[in-house]
Amino acid sequence: MSNILYFETLDSTQTYLKEHVNELDDKTVVTTETQTAGRGRFDRQWVSQPGGLYFSVLLKPTKIDFLANVTQLMALCVCQAAEQYAVQPNLKWPNDVQVAGKKLCGILSETITQQGRITALVVGVGVNIAQQDLSHVGQPAVSLRELGVHVAKEDFLQVVLNLFFQSYPALVAEGFPIIRLAYKERFPFLGKQIVVKNGACAVTGIARDLSPAGTLLLQTKDGLQEILIGDLLV
Repeated sequence: MSNILYFETLDSTQTYLKEHVNELDDKTVVTTETQTAGRGRFDRQWVSQPGGLYFSVLLKPTKIDFLANVTQLMALCVCQAAEQYAVQPNLKWPNDVQVAGKKLCGILSETITQQGRITALVVGVGVNIAQQDLSHVGQPAVSLRELGVHVAKEDFLQVVLNLFFQSYPALVAEGFPIIRLAYKERFPFLGKQIVVKNGACAVTGIARDLSPAGTLLLQTKDGLQEILIGDLLV
């Protein structure tokens, strides 16, 4: 299914795949015990203490029109994996996984461009598995252990990868519609007033729907707006 490379420590699983993209096969997975320079969305620092699951997946698709939805598929798969351990997570658009308002998982996707065209996508995932104190990470966060779940990181990784690669071919062929219903079932913000922030710009409105492209449809005072990217604030 996929080739998994294990490391004791790396600066970043994302960086490793980006630096070795030409040497590695499609669907190669890199995982490490700790990262010294982990990153989240918008180049934020990702604190990678021991006990977390840190991995990145290298994809070399022949189609690129669905790339924005890969992180949403991965987030859904992390949700579904956690549900197998009797956890009730939800999705915070576009790609965070939460439990009771606390972050369980963050995901970062980066494209690789060569000679003016996108040749690969690297999807990085950080899941809080066995940490017992996440008070220092700068936002409310929770681990599976704190939720009473004791699972080996390797086992949880395998569940996530199985789910992801089962759905990935259909996502390549059809895009977000193949996961739209499952995603919306785990997105508790529909019908609620939220704020979406992108840099210095913030938009307030009612979350009406997720479009067939996976974008957020926000009813604002100026009408219905389609939000392509941003941080969802409640």
